Amino acid sequence: MSQNERLQYIDTAIREKGIVTVQEVASKFEVTPRTVKRDIEYLRERMNAPIQYIPHKKGYCYSLPFDYFTYRDERMLLFYVFLMKLMNSPTHFPFVDKSISDIIRRSILPQFLPLISKITYEIDEWEELDMTLFSKLFSVLRNDYVVTIHYSDAQGKLTTRTIAPEHFIHYEGRWYVIAYDEDKKGIRTFLLSRIIQTEHTNKKRSKHLTANEIQEFIKSTYGIYKGKTGQIVCVRFYEPVCNIVRKQIWHNKQQIKEGSHVQYGYYIELQLPVHHPQELLGKVLRYGKYAEVISPKGIRKQWLDAIEEAYKRYCEKQ
Repeated sequence: MSQNERLQYIDTAIREKGIVTVQEVASKFEVTPRTVKRDIEYLRERMNAPIQYIPHKKGYCYSLPFDYFTYRDERMLLFYVFLMKLMNSPTHFPFVDKSISDIIRRSILPQFLPLISKITYEIDEWEELDMTLFSKLFSVLRNDYVVTIHYSDAQGKLTTRTIAPEHFIHYEGRWYVIAYDEDKKGIRTFLLSRIIQTEHTNKKRSKHLTANEIQEFIKSTYGIYKGKTGQIVCVRFYEPVCNIVRKQIWHNKQQIKEGSHVQYGYYIELQLPVHHPQELLGKVLRYGKYAEVISPKGIRKQWLDAIEEAYKRYCEKQ
């Protein structure tokens, strides 16, 4: 039996019976009392467990609530399945030694292993990662050089840029490089899949960005809900999707309220701060006629304009 199983047994015994003795654990797992005491020290020192000895009961209990092991097996099982899915997606997890997944698998209790085949994770979408390109840019970053790239924007227009890579970020299935643009003299972000070609240079970068500058740039650039200044947006969801959205966490400060429309019936309204409206509109439009942007007026107009443009493009010409 592994130490992990003994630790979980100790935890379960304390939570269910209020106390556990060294002899009880030693007999259960056929180990020496010294081994059990080392397990208890491990709990106390490595996991910060508030475990203490009660002399008159000759056993151990928790002096404070401790929930480290609560649903641990289920969580480890889910994490293992999730990790294996990511490992099969080279854009999400391009560098993983198989020994890592083997270590995690060994931490799962034997009786849980058959359940692996009963769980499936699906990833919505992603772009393939060009490992040759990634390696080149990473080498430039490590050696403090700049690199010339031929870059295609969203409209397919080609430009030539000289950049100093600073940070790589994976966001919504795509890989980006955050870099200092030597020509524009500012921080810029480039989608790796749009870099057509790179040309090596022997030039050193002219500026180093601080970790704080990079993190501030990420906060203000990536994510619907990131940024210092955000608007409170209200989106209304009607049946049948309202019951789906109700259980989703779009933002940790979101608020939900219920209502009823005279024509469309029951709905929920999701209110949350949003920094990048375009990303939010993409999420709302996925729900089609069952989702409506209520406020503010500016974002509601963007939502209506997107619907009108789609109608003119695909319906009026028929």
